[in-house]
Amino acid sequence: MMITGRRLRAFARHNRPIGALWISCVLLAIELGLRLLRLTTLARALRCPLALDPEESVADFDGTSAPTGANRPFSPRELLRIADTERVLRHWPPGGTCLRRALLVGWVLRRRRPVLRVGVAKIDGVVKAHAWLEIEGHPLNPLDPPGYQALRSVDMATTRGTS
Repeated sequence: MMITGRRLRAFARHNRPIGALWISCVLLAIELGLRLLRLTTLARALRCPLALDPEESVADFDGTSAPTGANRPFSPRELLRIADTERVLRHWPPGGTCLRRALLVGWVLRRRRPVLRVGVAKIDGVVKAHAWLEIEGHPLNPLDPPGYQALRSVDMATTRGTS
């Protein structure tokens, strides 16, 4: 009997340790991607594209504008997978930074079509960065640290003459 991706996913759905192993494999791919790829490429591959403008939505990335059901409560399967991501990140050697967490949870919730935001804030005189997910313009975790300004893309053609 041949083991296919479909059978492995079905097995993981009913076996929690295997689900955590599956998430660990994705996290390893994220770790490699952070070292080898541009963040925009990695985020798009994980189906949670990096949004660099406040007005950007999922429709800007895939050409569709169908609602994703952000207001719909999480399914038991999604909650289980989010708990698995937290458990795996808690023991991850490089640390469970907000960027790794956002990319991994974005992959888990990819059917809801999240977007990745990266922002900065000056806290106690130190510039700090933070990454978070948004679904239909709403932050996934409303308890994320406040005060971060999302990074924006800069049009170099319009900024050349201003110094």
